Amino acid sequence: MSRLDRLAVPALSVAFVPLWASGFIAGKLATQRMDVATTLLWRFVVAAVVLGAVMAVTRPALPRGRAWLHLAVTALLLQVGQFSAVYTGLSLGVSAGLSSLVLGMAPLLVGLLTPLLLGDRLGPAPVLGLLIGAAGVYVVLSDELGDARLGAAVLLPVLGMLALAAGTLYQKRFGAGTAISMSVSVQMLTSLAVLLVVMPFTGAAWLPPTPGAWAAAVWLGVFNSALAFAAMFVLLRRVSTVHVSALLNLVPATVALGAVPILGEALTPQAVIGLGIALVGMYVGLGHLGRVTVGRRRSASPEVRGEGRERVGIDQ
Repeated sequence: MSRLDRLAVPALSVAFVPLWASGFIAGKLATQRMDVATTLLWRFVVAAVVLGAVMAVTRPALPRGRAWLHLAVTALLLQVGQFSAVYTGLSLGVSAGLSSLVLGMAPLLVGLLTPLLLGDRLGPAPVLGLLIGAAGVYVVLSDELGDARLGAAVLLPVLGMLALAAGTLYQKRFGAGTAISMSVSVQMLTSLAVLLVVMPFTGAAWLPPTPGAWAAAVWLGVFNSALAFAAMFVLLRRVSTVHVSALLNLVPATVALGAVPILGEALTPQAVIGLGIALVGMYVGLGHLGRVTVGRRRSASPEVRGEGRERVGIDQ
């Protein structure tokens, strides 16, 4: 790890958790004020504008060949798939905290699949850290899991979790050859194109109806889309997927605590205990990530083989 990485990784790790967690709270606020399709549309519009300005300054190289297809697939998983499911669940009454709990299972799934799909050789400590963190997020909101009023709506964040896990693994394996600013920008533009196609069939309003709805859309576009995903992809380039997984374990407890003053959701003893458990899981997992190594697979694609030789920064 270079000197720049030693400085950037801790800073991005600290910023990443609240940036990612804010999306659940802002998403709940947004879906209380406008349709899910409108929320998604303006999330992608704002993010595309912000990232377009970044690209105008950094002028990253255009993707080549199959990289366009890989970016489109990642967009469908990480952006359209994840957030359409999560926001629909929020609009149907699933709490921000419970949504983050279900999405918090994605790191465990990613961590367990990483050795099979990406060739990482994991020691027992990172896996143990992920399991402790998963236990923590269950404790945070365990009382909500038995809420019969949610019904089938709870399956929607489960679908979002599966899309997040699949998108994270796909981005890690096939996204190394494209500059991060270009990668996120193409994903947002792809997602925006999908929304523009389906909007006429949803019956949703094209514009947010209130200043509060506009504020939520801008927050989702700037902070939870452009900044959070850029930070995520930088971390995926420079450290193991388990590092990002350990950080995501903290999100449910963070959301539960933040939802108290913002959304009026009750702070339960489980939230405090679960946050402590998740912190222990992060310490155990991150404290041993230096032992994670990346193996070479004979069948690996050129993108994967190139990842071991060089790392692509934002401005490249």
